[in-house]
Amino acid sequence: MRHTPGRFISIPLDVITFICQKPRTHKNNKLSLKLNEEELLAFFKKQDANKDGKLSWDEVRQAFSDLGASWVSLTTDRALLHADEDEDGYVSEGEMNKLIQFALKRKFTIQ
Repeated sequence: MRHTPGRFISIPLDVITFICQKPRTHKNNKLSLKLNEEELLAFFKKQDANKDGKLSWDEVRQAFSDLGASWVSLTTDRALLHADEDEDGYVSEGEMNKLIQFALKRKFTIQ
């Protein structure tokens, strides 16, 4: 099938998941540690720059950038689609668990 400008193409979810992850490498012999739910909750709460109790697109983008995601904007868009149940453009306290589950599935690590 030929792609023509202005038409959407379908990309399988496993391909999108793969490109949204950065390869796990051990830089300078540092151990990579997988984050658990509590650590991710604390990490995402620290990203709330204006302390309004919810995460904006920019704050979520910064979080995934800090976690080492490649394709950060795509990862952010997908995370908000997954977590933002009321579609207000923010991840509120009540929606934070969905954001954490999204991040856990992608196995982000800290080094």
